[in-house]
Amino acid sequence: MLSLVLSLVMPPISQAIANDAQTVPTEKTVTEDSSTESTDVENTNNGDTEKQNSDEIEDGEADPSNGVEQGQLEGKLQAEDGELSDGNTVMLAAEGGQTKTESTEIRTADDLKKLANASGVASFKLMNDVETSETITLNNGSNITLYLNDCKIKHTSPSQPLFNITGGATLTVKDKEPTDDQPIGSPQTDQPIGSPQTLSDQGQNLTAANYGKKAELVGYDSNGIPANLIYYVTESVANGTRTTETLKAYKANIQGAIVACGGDNAYGLKLVNLFDGGHFNLESGTLTQKQGDHVGNLIYAENGSTVTMNGGYICGADTGDSGAGAGIKVSNCKGERSTFKMTNGVIAGNTASSGAGVFAEDYVNVSEANNNESTKGHPTVEMTGGIITGNYTRDSVNGLGGGILASGGSVTVSGGYITNNCYARFCGNDGWGCHGGAGLAANNGAHVTISGGQITGNYSKEAGGGVYITDVGRNDQSREGMAWLHITGGIIASNVSFRSEGAGIRVGQMVDATIKGNKDSKVYITNNHCMSRFDWGGGGIFVQGNSDEGKEKTAGRLFVYNSYISSNTAGGYGGGVAVCPTGKTLVTNKEGTAIFGNSSAGNDQSFKEYKREDGSGNDGTPHLSAGGAEGTNKNEDIDAYNSDDFRKYGHADFFLASRDHTTPVAVVTGKMLGGGDARYSGSIELEKAINIPANGAVGVKNSIGLTSGVMSGVMAKDEAAIQARNDA
Repeated sequence: MLSLVLSLVMPPISQAIANDAQTVPTEKTVTEDSSTESTDVENTNNGDTEKQNSDEIEDGEADPSNGVEQGQLEGKLQAEDGELSDGNTVMLAAEGGQTKTESTEIRTADDLKKLANASGVASFKLMNDVETSETITLNNGSNITLYLNDCKIKHTSPSQPLFNITGGATLTVKDKEPTDDQPIGSPQTDQPIGSPQTLSDQGQNLTAANYGKKAELVGYDSNGIPANLIYYVTESVANGTRTTETLKAYKANIQGAIVACGGDNAYGLKLVNLFDGGHFNLESGTLTQKQGDHVGNLIYAENGSTVTMNGGYICGADTGDSGAGAGIKVSNCKGERSTFKMTNGVIAGNTASSGAGVFAEDYVNVSEANNNESTKGHPTVEMTGGIITGNYTRDSVNGLGGGILASGGSVTVSGGYITNNCYARFCGNDGWGCHGGAGLAANNGAHVTISGGQITGNYSKEAGGGVYITDVGRNDQSREGMAWLHITGGIIASNVSFRSEGAGIRVGQMVDATIKGNKDSKVYITNNHCMSRFDWGGGGIFVQGNSDEGKEKTAGRLFVYNSYISSNTAGGYGGGVAVCPTGKTLVTNKEGTAIFGNSSAGNDQSFKEYKREDGSGNDGTPHLSAGGAEGTNKNEDIDAYNSDDFRKYGHADFFLASRDHTTPVAVVTGKMLGGGDARYSGSIELEKAINIPANGAVGVKNSIGLTSGVMSGVMAKDEAAIQARNDA
């Protein structure tokens, strides 16, 4: 029998936490076009935000009378044009000074073939739009820079790439060639647009109008080529124990671009195709597709190839009902791992069944791969900056991952934004929660590390609004080599799960998740909303168990240290953390973790019919889980719902239930970091109230609901006392 030890302890509440997460690069703020959600008990809009209708944006044009006050966001959207890949020097030494190299001009499709014939270091510049159906192959270590120069390359083949990059060759794409009147490194600025949309709804009426805002290509010309990209960023700012989220809209001009124009049956098209050690760098400019067409991937990399994005836009690709990775796909097909590195730029408005923005696919046998100490063979995604926003899975097929999906391999996130992506389909099976991960999803033994950045404003119609890690498909294997999630910094805030659990994070079966911040790198899991009335809850985090006989060992496991889990909501129980009652799940929670100030169904016993066939009534509270419904094995929530003590004494911050145990499976202590009192109260075994003193503990056999007496925005005397204890 698994012994669960839960030590709920509190960090220094009064400490002013520096927000290490990156802010949106190079954009101007929209102070009156901002929607703001705060973790304060009562949300405000700072008192001066005027609510306006959101229909002022039409075909990408902003209403000039909407009173937008333009400020300046920190950072840069686009990488500096002067940062060239190794060997791609702009200036060459010459006698008496420096001489700029000349770029070969490209005016026709035949001229474009010159790239394939170039050797060594060379640069080319488009002089006008070019249309071609042919494939340009770069090989033999050539190092080519292509300046789009505000022009378009329209690739009309439905099946053959525009570029094959192989044999160690490198292609770097930029829009502008540096000139005297455009200094190297001048940032490209996107225009803030739109009317304000306030993220102040702390109840169950959360909609895709404010969360999971899809990026759109607009202003199409007569040939179906877009002129602008509209995208959204939910920016989070940490202040002490709280975060505040602001939704902002931006319009980017699509100037120099490479456009897939292969038709609506071009499902297998890899617009830029890398294999056998090819390298592709996007510094500025756009990769996209023609309106109404399809692609396989705008960028595809396999067998030891590398894609680096330092700026520009990868947007508007659509794979149809099959395929994954409409924007970028990296694979270890043919053996060697491939890598995608993102330091800047925007990946937006792509649509696929899974991994709409970015897809990492591991072909290596997982059990063999994870026994290998090296990372050879594993595709990797490394995100240190940039924005992945408004990417959608298809609503017609099941899948995973709106922004990013890693099916094996590894993902590391240390900066940037994964924001407003959407998992757009509910599978039709209430209580399963097998699909989701609007922001980031991973399975098949994938390793996910998050040390910074922000995962915000994502919306899942099923489970896992922000992050969803699962290895449920490997339940017949040992836990060795299983998927894992390590979080040591960053913000996961204002994400939504609609019809299943885990709005901020869902920890699935066969997954170990460790969340461990420190005084210099806090972890914030705040303002997330689990709307499901059928499933358990878990506004901040949900941990999945397994009730199948002999499969209990496959339950997800969560270890939490020194983190803030606050101001999350759940339609059911456990607004902060909910643990699946049908399995034996280990949650270790100590060394300064604060689970407080969350909300759940409370003592509400009003009934609103929930229809499983279409999900109507999902905006009511409280949820009943299955309530003993046919075909399910869940009764714990309905039992809790019918318990006066459970409802009356609270379950806002933590909810755990199990069944048929005669000895304790959990021990909960009330000690705060430094010896303070976490003020936990609630009920145990659905039959009596409890208060856990700082020096006390309680054993749990089957059920416990807890609410902390420490609320978001505690009194100054409490903050001072907590600070003093932690400084001692």
